[in-house]
Amino acid sequence: MSKAVVNEFQPSVTEWFALIGEQKAAEEFREEDNHKVDRLEYLYQTIGLPYERPEKLEATELSNPSERFKQILKDRGDELCAIRLVPKKEGLPKIRNRGLSIRRCYEDWYLKQDIDPENYFAYICPHVPDILWSMIFAVKEDQIFGEIVAGGHAQLTQGDTTHQTFDFQFNYNNWSWTGENQEAEKVVKKALNSLLVRVPTVHPPGGQLAGGGNKQKLITKELKTVFYHNYLSGYFEAVVWPDGRIHFIDFNRVLSNYIPSPSKLTNAKNSILSGKVAFPGKVDGKVVIVNEDNIKNVDFKKGDILVCKNTDVRFLPLMKKADGIITDLGGLLSHAAIIARELQIPCLIDTKSATATLKTGDKIILDCDKNKVSVLR
Repeated sequence: MSKAVVNEFQPSVTEWFALIGEQKAAEEFREEDNHKVDRLEYLYQTIGLPYERPEKLEATELSNPSERFKQILKDRGDELCAIRLVPKKEGLPKIRNRGLSIRRCYEDWYLKQDIDPENYFAYICPHVPDILWSMIFAVKEDQIFGEIVAGGHAQLTQGDTTHQTFDFQFNYNNWSWTGENQEAEKVVKKALNSLLVRVPTVHPPGGQLAGGGNKQKLITKELKTVFYHNYLSGYFEAVVWPDGRIHFIDFNRVLSNYIPSPSKLTNAKNSILSGKVAFPGKVDGKVVIVNEDNIKNVDFKKGDILVCKNTDVRFLPLMKKADGIITDLGGLLSHAAIIARELQIPCLIDTKSATATLKTGDKIILDCDKNKVSVLR
């Protein structure tokens, strides 16, 4: 599989929320992210959840190499890795690097970091460049929904998709998909099965739950979360390695609260564009096509409708002024789509051809309640 190109202007969802002034949410996400490995490790130990298990060290073990770290360099120094420096104190940034060998990441990157190693943990994670599939999804009370794509997961979080995405919804009885791909469906169902912890139908003598029921209670108490229809709730990211194994890379208990369950919409008739509704609403206004060439000097007025290939932090000042947003790319769980919902701007994403179909100056009606775009004559 070809690899997605990471957009340097796409920060983490934590940084997105900080940029729009949602400091409380940003801090909540930062705290959640800093401890995701601990939650994933607990689930690995409790229910065998497969994830990219890291070597967890004190950063001081890298600055003043411990025997353990020396052994890692000796045995695995040429392996590709992802290193995350996770702060022990609030207010310090998380620092990361991915795609270098452990030795190069240590010598060429870590040793150049201007940090106090006493304040950081170092997580050395395995890195696989040629990911087969990536998926992100949310498990909520009414349904499970998400997206899967061939290749790297940055396509989904950043919205810069280079392959076709397959959206799915499961209302705990029936599945619905956009597009057909048997392998994608098989992978998603296998990943979800990893989060399924069944409650025994028969209680043993003494009234103590055994097996899955007991594990549900343990997980609920330890992680302060809930189960819906025996599925662990939350926001998840997972990838499929070239050997076919699934590895979870994120479990966030908070982010799913900021992602409303999508309704099942069909494409509207007599619409020149349709896509995925990131935020509902109906507005009219003037189209302004914005791209990398004109973003610094574009004439964009309050109330205009932003039309672009995809949004990133460079577009944030325009997003705040826009009455509506239409993009060629993106997904419902991408960071920019989540931010559009927080800004409460009617937003239609993944139209495939908005920048080619519309032109600057067009007067349009953007009806995200009906997944429809109309040009006013």
